[in-house]
Amino acid sequence: MRYYIHLLFTALIFTIFSLSALAKDIDVTSNITAATVYNDRATVTRSAKVEIPAGAHNLVFTGLPLGLFPNSLRVEGVSKASVVFGALTYKRVSSIDYIIPKEKELNAQLLALQDKNRIYRADKQALQVARTFLENLGKQVVLRENEEIAKIDLNPENWSKAADSLSSKYSENLKYSLALDIKIREVNEKIRKIQNDLEQLRTGQKQSYSVVIPFESDKSSTLNVDLSYQISGVSWQPIYDARFDVKTAKLKLVQYGSVWQRTGEDWEDVELILSTAQPSRGAGLPDLSPHWLSIYEPAPQKVMAQPRGFTGMASVSSAPVEMAEIDMVMEESFEAAPVARKKAGFQVAQINTEGFVGEYKITGHASVKSDGTKSKLLIGEFKTEDFVHVQIKPQVSTDAYLVVSTKLKGDAPILAGQVNLFRDGAYIGQSYMKMLRPDDETELYFGIDDNITVERNTLKDERSEAGLITKDSVIEKHFITKIQNLHKRAVQIAVLEVVPSSKDQRIRVEILNDKTTPAYKNDYNNVKGLTRWLSTLNPKQEAEIKLGWKVSWPKGKNISGL
Repeated sequence: MRYYIHLLFTALIFTIFSLSALAKDIDVTSNITAATVYNDRATVTRSAKVEIPAGAHNLVFTGLPLGLFPNSLRVEGVSKASVVFGALTYKRVSSIDYIIPKEKELNAQLLALQDKNRIYRADKQALQVARTFLENLGKQVVLRENEEIAKIDLNPENWSKAADSLSSKYSENLKYSLALDIKIREVNEKIRKIQNDLEQLRTGQKQSYSVVIPFESDKSSTLNVDLSYQISGVSWQPIYDARFDVKTAKLKLVQYGSVWQRTGEDWEDVELILSTAQPSRGAGLPDLSPHWLSIYEPAPQKVMAQPRGFTGMASVSSAPVEMAEIDMVMEESFEAAPVARKKAGFQVAQINTEGFVGEYKITGHASVKSDGTKSKLLIGEFKTEDFVHVQIKPQVSTDAYLVVSTKLKGDAPILAGQVNLFRDGAYIGQSYMKMLRPDDETELYFGIDDNITVERNTLKDERSEAGLITKDSVIEKHFITKIQNLHKRAVQIAVLEVVPSSKDQRIRVEILNDKTTPAYKNDYNNVKGLTRWLSTLNPKQEAEIKLGWKVSWPKGKNISGL
């Protein structure tokens, strides 16, 4: 009986070891197919098509960049087989060579060119030795010639042949040396270019991440697997083109995304999404703790001996314990129902954030180099509601400026960024646009309108005293601004002036209504003292905007600001 039990136990152990031996690692060759870019990072998706056998095996992704955030690793797959993923693990792997393919390629080219230069320099040294030999040989010939002359055994024909032979060899030596100089110079130029390219990559990484994904499949099949992770060294910023057509009074506001990355891997023909989300801001606020108050009573000044090794109050550290080399980030598997085509999956804890976030999917496929070069990619056109007018600030200038007040429509916000201004197709300059949410307004300036003439005059600038009992100092000023519309169409005119404002009750400011053009709006845009007149001028029509104000304060006091 014991013999049969022992035999059964041995067979069971053998079966377990046999099944373990059948499990194998399957190396996965993947390509970056999609990326969602945030302000300081990106979520990158690598895709691969893998032929998987039945049973329990491992998918192995190697050579992943060191800048990825390991806890963001996530895998998804689709197959006709019933596939269940196990716990994903990762670890750092060291290499003797650079990890980034582009950097590895450039470094190999650099070493090859440097070796070629060494060979050229060795050839130059050999030529120098030969040249020295020829020079010494020539000296010996001269000495021999002198000896022959002394013996009066002259042979001019031999002398001439020897001289021609030395000259020819010396000339060949010099020409070959010059040719080597040219080759060395060309190689040095290539070396400098490769060094510049390597400097732009700025990785120097000889470590990478290896990710292992265990799985079980009920049969052999093809598995389409996606591995995604967040990675640093990526960013984007919005750039806008504001194109205004004067004749049609239409504004076209087009948004672009300026994307750059230094992940070490070029993104070639990827699906690109630009997001306004900011994952680095965190998922929530810290817990609040009681804020205790107490009466401070200074302790008596008494020196007490401290125990040996005492270093003061212990502090609680929030620094994380060093992570194990392999970290489990997915713990649960599940039973998949046998259907014709299904998605392999697992249960993971996810944090859902709600907020006002916009995502912009780039049309078609995009490419972004890994050397930090900025790629300008078209996002699309915003819908706006526009009010076109000519703005005049006679206190500052007698030029009239074409202004478009635009209100953002739709559901997506506009991030703050640079605006390139175009008027009738001509580039006229840059501006900066603040962040706009739907129904927010901003003003865009499109240069001087020469068909609006402005003339400003001061009618009164007088200082006096007023009051019967208590005298006050008074300053009174009157202005007039004359405007004419030389367009062949009606134009909306906005005139803005600032009236002095007081922070002291003893200083009184008064707008003189009998000296001021009516229908003005005071404290416009919640700016204290900003006064605005809005009117329509027909072709060739003239208008006058008058403003009068008075400031009074106690006599003998000085005021500033006037």
